[in-house]
Amino acid sequence: MERNEEHLRKTAQIWRAGGMIWMITITLFFAVFDLCFLNLSLFLSIGLGAVTATVTFILFAWSLKTLRLAKQLPEEKVVDEVKRRKIRKGFLVVLIIEIAAFNIAPFALLYFNHIENIVPVEILICALHFLPLARIFMMPIYYLLGGTVSVITVLTLLLVPATQQIGNLAVIAAIPSLCFIMLNWMTIAYILNDAMKYLIKPDINTILVKDF
Repeated sequence: MERNEEHLRKTAQIWRAGGMIWMITITLFFAVFDLCFLNLSLFLSIGLGAVTATVTFILFAWSLKTLRLAKQLPEEKVVDEVKRRKIRKGFLVVLIIEIAAFNIAPFALLYFNHIENIVPVEILICALHFLPLARIFMMPIYYLLGGTVSVITVLTLLLVPATQQIGNLAVIAAIPSLCFIMLNWMTIAYILNDAMKYLIKPDINTILVKDF
């Protein structure tokens, strides 16, 4: 990710750290869900559980470190309230649509007797919400994450029979969720690594004259 002056601001870095904590949490949810339903051997389940716990702990600790460093950045002296309101409004609109879709989709699928599609559709909704966020928060990596997971999920729904199972988990749920987990972890690590170059040696002059 190229150096972006928008990300030099204290508020931007605090939002970024908070966003990573949310992503880590939702990724952990899907990882635990998969482990519970894949019905793997005890040895493999313990191994994958240990890997999941380790990766989650490392990323969570890293996110907290970026949050602590972000809070230590100098306060912005000039506030562009118009820009700030525009960003907040855009984020709020995306969040409302996502929450509404999360709640409507399961009932719609139940009504049309497609309960097996609930998990992949929920993953698709989550993936799609990253596309507008990429523009709102100027995070191009979100285009790659949201676009890749969306394509994989749609292709899985179209090409994989709903009756195929891995343990107690339908394949149409396993493929998107596993891809979502791995891509989330890589994206989070990439973003946190990118954030450090703004936090360890920030451009103080830029921070003092511009605001998120």
